[in-house]
Amino acid sequence: MTGQRVIQGLSDLPDEVLGGVLTIGNFDGVHCGHRALLTQARELAAPEGLPVVALTFDPPPDLVIRPDDDPQRITPLAMKTGRLIQAGADAVVVATPDKAFLSQSPATFVERVIGCFSPKHMVEGPNFHFGKARKGDVAMLAKLGKRAGFDVTVVEPVKVDLPGGEQHVSSTLIRGFVLAGNVVDAATCLGQPFALVGGVVTGKGIGRTLGFPTINIDPKGQVLPADGVYAGWADVDGERHPAAIVVTDGPTLGRRIAEAHLLDVSGDFYGRAVVLNFIQHVRGIERFDSTEALKAQIAKDVESVRTICES
Repeated sequence: MTGQRVIQGLSDLPDEVLGGVLTIGNFDGVHCGHRALLTQARELAAPEGLPVVALTFDPPPDLVIRPDDDPQRITPLAMKTGRLIQAGADAVVVATPDKAFLSQSPATFVERVIGCFSPKHMVEGPNFHFGKARKGDVAMLAKLGKRAGFDVTVVEPVKVDLPGGEQHVSSTLIRGFVLAGNVVDAATCLGQPFALVGGVVTGKGIGRTLGFPTINIDPKGQVLPADGVYAGWADVDGERHPAAIVVTDGPTLGRRIAEAHLLDVSGDFYGRAVVLNFIQHVRGIERFDSTEALKAQIAKDVESVRTICES
């Protein structure tokens, strides 16, 4: 397939995305379950050389219905589309839903939305729902698909072995792990580390005065791990650096932020885009009786992070 790989809107779709294998979803996190859908889609597409297309939404439908909700997204849009392509999509189409879009009956959704792609196959999980009030399910999709000329393959949810026992992977499960600071189990479900994306914003420079300068990341709309210190990797300008990451209240911004000390790196990172990959929780947030005690603990944290990242 040639041409643009991320396409905005359903109008005038290029021929390259028509007549292929389609999968639809929010795909928040692009976790192991989502990747299983795309793996199955590729297997269906390969014999006939069909395109694999993922249709997703921005903003997510739940925010259109409940605009005052905190987004709490695992992946921002640009990361999500990139990961969908890495997972096997030839193209990602991003639709912008409004209340009229979400009020379509299941049959109208198939005709006006899925019909835009003229797919030969669709691949979905058993919990896929569509149309007004999510009344459409995979059984209805298969029935409507016969009339519209496509078949439906249902991929069962992916299970992973976790310390608490085997669980089905879902965005909700991953979001819960992240909120609890359990970035290890979140990574198992995602198939890669949980990552925050944001621009470097101005802080108070407290880390610099302590001898451990930090960059402050404002990951707008993303779920933040529980307050604490984490070992991770910071991706900046194509380079990867070990990082001691602190998640806590940001007095400058008036909301929680992620603050990272990049090991053995100096320089001005203001205005740059940074990806913080969380590897392991190191400790919770503590209060210290003196500046010297705080500096000593930060030095220990840095060495812990170095050991974790080198292992």
